[in-house]
This record gives sequence, structure tokens and C-alpha cells, in this order.
Amino acid sequence: MSAVATSSLDGFSVDAAALVDNPRQVAGAFRRDGLVKVKRILPADVAEAVCKRVHEELASRRAEGDSTYFGDVYGYEDTGQRWDLKLRLSSEVKDALRILLESLQGVLESLRPSWQLTELAAMCTFPADPGQPVHADTSHVYDQQVVTVFVALHDIPAERGPTKMYPRSHLDGELHLGLKEVDESCAVLCTMECGDCVLMDSRLLHCGTANKSDLHRFLFYSSWMPPARRSRGSTNTLLPEYEDRLILVQEELQSGSHSGNGPHGLRWMFEAKVPPRLVTVMT
Repeated sequence: MSAVATSSLDGFSVDAAALVDNPRQVAGAFRRDGLVKVKRILPADVAEAVCKRVHEELASRRAEGDSTYFGDVYGYEDTGQRWDLKLRLSSEVKDALRILLESLQGVLESLRPSWQLTELAAMCTFPADPGQPVHADTSHVYDQQVVTVFVALHDIPAERGPTKMYPRSHLDGELHLGLKEVDESCAVLCTMECGDCVLMDSRLLHCGTANKSDLHRFLFYSSWMPPARRSRGSTNTLLPEYEDRLILVQEELQSGSHSGNGPHGLRWMFEAKVPPRLVTVMT
């Protein structure tokens, strides 16, 4: 196996404006590579507000000791340095989701017409976290595509434990079946600035790297899947009250009311008490 990768995400990066100007091109790159980095998608003040909320909720949930609020993603029950915190739809989280979905609308529409929320959480690591083994959140062999949106809530340099990803591994059946090893020379390190995000296909091989700094690392993330029964993989970090209840849909606009958002006069719809472009589905 080759040495650990030091490559950056520059070759997989776009500005937020490209999501509006060339959504199909961005979606095509995502299909091919399994990841896309978007620079400055979330304003710094919005990211900082979510970061503060995560700090408060993590401290509260850890004090309570209720595992209901945590996903088991390589660390919760092990060293205590990695916490996968399930988030509520607080005002800070709603604001962030609204901005993200407005920016990502064209790309998501280019991939498929409707999506269901399957994860809403923050991945939190602390100094001395050893990192994760290489893994995929869902299986290339058994599972449907899930799109995960990771957002940096502060700057994440190499020493702060950024995620390492393996472009195009999401479609490599031999890798997923364990018939060959990952090529470390092809990996990229997801260093980011506050407000940057990375879209990742859930089948992509990746891992959190060791946090060698004296600072925490917080990533806000949401995952979206085709409306259906939820995946059998580890992509399940969602509070029970949101399961199978939040979806993105498209609806034909009234004649003459097309706002220019989305192809063919389609737009995301929403109802009250949830972020714009989210629809509550009572089951």
C-alpha cells in the first residue's frame, strides 16, 4: 500500500456560483467521482451559529448519557473522542439547511426528482481522536445512492482530522467486495475553510483522519436518499421523530409564475414548521 495521501480537493472543487450556473455539469462530476467540494456555500455567521448550537447540544447530551442522541460510527462506544450527534431542527439548523438546499437544488434535481432526509447530525472529534478505518457508509452492492452533505463549521486544516476520501471508489465493486485494497496514492484530504462543504456519495470509501491538533473538529451533515425504506448501511444518524417524515419534492408552477429555479418549471415545495423546500409527510 502506498504512503498516506496528501492531495487536496482542488481538482474536485467548484465555487457556489457553479451550482446555479452549471448544475448538470456539477452533478455529472459527482456521479463520476463520488464527491464534489463547494467553496463558501454557507456564510460564516450561519456556520458559527450551528457550531455554537452543536457545542451546547453535545455537552447536554453527553451529560445526560442517553445514547438515543448518538450514532454509532466508529467511536461513540470506544474512546469517547468521536461523537456522532443527532441534531434537532433548531432555528440554526433550519437556516443552514435552507441555504444549502437553495444552493444545491439544481444539482439534486439533476440527479433525481425527489429525496428523503435520512441523516441530520454533527460529527464531532476531539484532540487525540485516532481516526477511523477506511469504510463506506452504504454498500455499492446492496444499497441505493445516498448523498451526504458535509459542512465545515470552522476551518479544518490537515492536523485537525479532516476526512480522507477515495474518488471513484463508489463504483468499484472489487473494492467493496474486498477483492483488492484501496490505492492511497489516489486519496484526497478534505481540508476545508469555514462554510465549505463536500458532497459525498455514501458508497464512496473514506475515513476520518486522526485529530492531531489541540482543537475539536465539528462537521454538520445531512444525508438524502430516494424516498424508500431506509438503507441497511450505517447511514442512520437521525432522531426517530424525523424518520420517513422529511422529503424534498418538485411541483409544477402556476402558469407565468416560474421563478427560474430548477429545470422545466419545477421547484422545491415546503410547509410551515420545517425549513423551506422541506415537506412534512405524516405517516
